[in-house]
Amino acid sequence: MLWVLMLGAMLSCQREMGSSLLTHVHPLTGSAPSLRGSSVGRPGLYGDAGQTVPAVTAPFGMTQFTPQTRSGEKPGIAPYYFLDGMTQGIRVSHWTSGTNLSDYGSFTLSPVSGQFTLSPHARKAAFFFDNDHHSPAYCAMHIPLFDLITEVTATRRCGFLRISWLNPNDAMIVIDVNNDRGEGYLEIFPEKNEIVASNPVEGIFPGEGVSAGFSGHMVLRFDNGFESYGTCTGSDYHRGECLIRDQPGMGGFVKLKLDASQLSRIRVGTSFTSVEEARANLEAEIPDWDFDSARKALETTWEQLLARAEVTGGTPEQRNIFYTALAHSCLHPRLFSDVSGTCPGFGGDTTLQRAEGFDYYTDFAAWDTYRAQMPLLSLIAPREYRDMVTSLVTAASQWGWLPSASLRNGPQPAATGDYAAAIIGDALMKGFDIDREKAWSLLRRNCFETPGQPEAYARGMGRPSLGSYQQLGYIPLEEIVSFPFRREEQVSRSLEYAYGDWVAAQVARLVGENADEEALRLRADNHTLLFDPEKGWICGKFADGTFTSDFAPDGYVPWLTESTPRQATFSVVHDLPGMVERMGGAEEFRRRLEAFFSDGGYWHGHGPNYHVPYLFNAAGDWAATQHTVTRLMAAEYSDDPAGLGGQDDAGQFSAWYVFSAMGFYPVCPGSNTYFAGAPLFPKITLHTGENGKERPLVIETQTKQPGKPFASLRLNGKTITPVLNHDQIRKGGKLLFLQ
Repeated sequence: MLWVLMLGAMLSCQREMGSSLLTHVHPLTGSAPSLRGSSVGRPGLYGDAGQTVPAVTAPFGMTQFTPQTRSGEKPGIAPYYFLDGMTQGIRVSHWTSGTNLSDYGSFTLSPVSGQFTLSPHARKAAFFFDNDHHSPAYCAMHIPLFDLITEVTATRRCGFLRISWLNPNDAMIVIDVNNDRGEGYLEIFPEKNEIVASNPVEGIFPGEGVSAGFSGHMVLRFDNGFESYGTCTGSDYHRGECLIRDQPGMGGFVKLKLDASQLSRIRVGTSFTSVEEARANLEAEIPDWDFDSARKALETTWEQLLARAEVTGGTPEQRNIFYTALAHSCLHPRLFSDVSGTCPGFGGDTTLQRAEGFDYYTDFAAWDTYRAQMPLLSLIAPREYRDMVTSLVTAASQWGWLPSASLRNGPQPAATGDYAAAIIGDALMKGFDIDREKAWSLLRRNCFETPGQPEAYARGMGRPSLGSYQQLGYIPLEEIVSFPFRREEQVSRSLEYAYGDWVAAQVARLVGENADEEALRLRADNHTLLFDPEKGWICGKFADGTFTSDFAPDGYVPWLTESTPRQATFSVVHDLPGMVERMGGAEEFRRRLEAFFSDGGYWHGHGPNYHVPYLFNAAGDWAATQHTVTRLMAAEYSDDPAGLGGQDDAGQFSAWYVFSAMGFYPVCPGSNTYFAGAPLFPKITLHTGENGKERPLVIETQTKQPGKPFASLRLNGKTITPVLNHDQIRKGGKLLFLQ
């Protein structure tokens, strides 16, 4: 019972969270197989979990610290799954939350005592969270097998562990370099109570097995001396050795000299540049051994961010879901530059760069996040958002081409459209201080130029099959796309190019390029060439203009990316009036939408579907939008580990909930407009300015009959249509939903 008493005493001296917004954030949400909504019955590759982890990290932090239940850096395997039930230590992680990617440049720290083995699988042990205080800012775990309690907090680039050894015999820390290829190194400096390690990073998708041009670096500093130490490979000890390099299953271990307090504190500095920069980050962000101050500072940071959206009313579960979703929306993109501004160059360039006047970010899972997660950040985290978009422009300027997405500080050519362009265009249209001329030159190059060599497409340069698209207005089914990862999907690519042209046309108008604007506006209508009036849906097309007979409205066909013809047809967000007209007018369009939801065509866990519940507005049926969105919020989300009805996709799944709970959604990024839905709470106060002191937007509901849809919308006393623009939200005031 000693550990129970110690745990109670330890926690009693911590802060009283009281009405703190952090109490509404449930870090375990999304870490178990979903039992929600439309994902049920759709078996996934990775157990249908939301693929989130209970990370302790600063918002958009460089490195996350999470309990580890599965070792290695294999694609699609998150560091933590709720149902595993056994921990292998604390992962120093760069996992992209809610995705099927792989962790990279990571390490694992395992406090152990008594009898144990060095292998991660063999030393796993049952553990218990301190659920009352668990948050993105703090985690405490009790591990009975090893008689210890591990607490974790963090800063933007560093982590801080405090370990209470309830049995001080053989108090040891084991460190794994989580490189599945046996690359990297670890070195122990006993005289400095310090350990350093590096884990080289490889690319993803077409870049598997190829160096990403940088490593994850880590510096550990201990407040205890080392009684003994050594390195290891798997379960083999090498006592007294200080250096190990390029070995499978490599790591190290130290036995600690404890004082009467039976406490150990470990400060963890990280960097993508070098061990030296990791050490400098540590000295700048955690200069002393005051764990409680570091924890309080991170809690304050999260509280201030969550307070950007203050909700009043609703059920406890609804508030929990809302603030958990808001926190999940603020994990990415990832801070990549050091305190000094230093970071590796983009796309495998090992030349060091320096971000001057802004923080440099990476890990833009843009195929998902351009839809809602990045637009949400433009409202609640505008300073960070500006730096993120500046990072995309900076990376593309180094690379020479605008990538479709930026992951691991490199291009991600697996996607089929100009998603980074959509993010940049949206930011420019909203008036953010981004270099317009530089951004426009990059957008324009993607629209009109080709890199000339097919292998350049595999490196993420330019739009594959742009020549056919320019000539025909679409990519014909006979054409195999010229790089290995996605060799078909011609229709999805054509539709995405048309949307990208529309976004670029908005920017061309902004910068005064009238001829380019006109050409791009005409090309933005290319999607109409792929609508088969006989079938009534988008369809694949040959070069001679005939449509394929290989078609089923709800079939997954090779000429679409993870989508069906019905789903693809509803994806043309930049021409909603045209979409309604092609489907036979407002009433027929509304009927098709209803059928899409009633017969299972809609899947909320799929990126291209997220905006579709709001398309009833395009048919003049705001009430149907409200009914559908409200039903989905209740069906697809809860506040337990199985509470996400799909993978979170770097926060996109969560951002949909945040927007929908506030009562509006960005159906078409780049348009500066939001379609109204139905607010979940009686009152929401949204702070959108950079310092949080500007006039907020207060969203209120006036309900006479529960469950009845709202009939009118009033902004600052004036009745408006159920469409908002960005400036109206940014300028603040009062938005009233009336029955």
